[in-house]
Amino acid sequence: MVNSLADTCCALKNAERARKKEVIISPASKIIQQILRIFQRHAYIGEFERYDDGRQGKFKIALLGRINECAGLIRLNYKINQFDFLERRLLPAPGLGLIIFTTNEGIMTMKEAEEKNIGGHTLCYIY
Repeated sequence: MVNSLADTCCALKNAERARKKEVIISPASKIIQQILRIFQRHAYIGEFERYDDGRQGKFKIALLGRINECAGLIRLNYKINQFDFLERRLLPAPGLGLIIFTTNEGIMTMKEAEEKNIGGHTLCYIY
């Protein structure tokens, strides 16, 4: 089974460690596009564009040099009362980094899900 989100996170992390200015991610999907928008909104990546290569599509992402760790997660369900445990387990310090969830209201960060008082499945984290 292929986890394209985990492959995307690994490619971002490896390109950052190699001090690249940009990285090309394939295949392109709507979920990855929404997650990249969240990363861009929180200034982990620069501009990105999607282009069609005649097959699955690709993303060309400008890197800013701000990613220390990025990883895809097994999609486990977490309730709102488990968010503190999850944050302590995945992030180096409280408030440093993002954990991305998919909920019944869409893809969002853990902080947004906590404000809306809804739980969901974990997708990835970045700091």
